Amino acid sequence: MAFGILTVIGFAVLIAVVTYFVVYFLQTALISRDATIIDPKPDNNF
Repeated sequence: MAFGILTVIGFAVLIAVVTYFVVYFLQTALISRDATIIDPKPDNNF
């Protein structure tokens, strides 16, 4: 019983660590301020 519980907890921790690194990678790769440099916001609405 304890082995099953530890396996589930370990798997949950592994998923959390992988998710953290994926989110961290996406935050560094997709910098939102670059969007205004590449495609500036228009001054008027059509």
